[in-house]
Amino acid sequence: MQFTAFNGSPAGRNSASNRIITAFLQGAERAGAQTACYQLADYQIRQCQGCFACWFKTPGRCALADDMPELLQAYQAADVVCFASPVYSWNMTGLLKNFVDRLVPLKSPQVQEEAGNFDMADAQLRPQRFVAIANCGFPGENNFAIIKAAFSCCNPCLEIYRNCGRLLKSANPAVQPLVEAYLRRVEQAGFELAATGAVSPETQAEMAKPLLSVPEYLKFLGM
Repeated sequence: MQFTAFNGSPAGRNSASNRIITAFLQGAERAGAQTACYQLADYQIRQCQGCFACWFKTPGRCALADDMPELLQAYQAADVVCFASPVYSWNMTGLLKNFVDRLVPLKSPQVQEEAGNFDMADAQLRPQRFVAIANCGFPGENNFAIIKAAFSCCNPCLEIYRNCGRLLKSANPAVQPLVEAYLRRVEQAGFELAATGAVSPETQAEMAKPLLSVPEYLKFLGM
C-alpha cells in the first residue's frame, strides 16, 4: 500500500504541516506501507489556464510545461493521498490549490451525478482514499470551517485538524513534551489506517484534544 502526501506549506520541510505529515507517514510505515511526501514548494506548478486542452486536444496531458507530470504520476500511484496545508486566510494555501486545480487532466468531460451533486467523471476509475491535514496558528475550531468544506469534496477517510499550530515548531522545553505526545497520536493514526483501513474513535479523540488552553496559548504567543 502506498501512502503519498502533498504538502502545500510554503515552508516545506521546515513547516508545522510537515511535522504532522512525518509522524503520520512514520505510523503508516510501521504498519508496512510505502510512503512518500512531496513538498510542493520545491516544484514549479503553473496555474491552470482553464483551456481544457487536457480533455479535448491532448486527453490526459496538460498543455503547460512544468513539474506536474511527475506529481500526477505520484498521485495516481498512491492508494492513500494526503492533502496537507496550513490555514491561510481560512483556506488552503495557493500552492495546494494550484496543485489540486492541475489534477483536472485526470478527469473527463463527462458529467456524473450522485445524490443531486454534479461533478466530472474520472478518466480512469482509481479507488483511492484521502486524508486531510491542516494546522492553524490560532486557537479554536472556527478557522477550519472553509478548509474543511474544501476537503469534503474528496470525501476524506480521515481528517486531522490542529489548532494552536505554532506550538508544533516551538523549542520551548515546556511545550515540547505536549507536542511529542500529540505527534505520537498522529503516528498511531497512520499505523491504524495502514494496518486496519480505519482509525479508531479513541485515537481520533486523542488527536483532537487541545494542546493548551486558549489563555495559555495566547500567553505563549505573547498576545
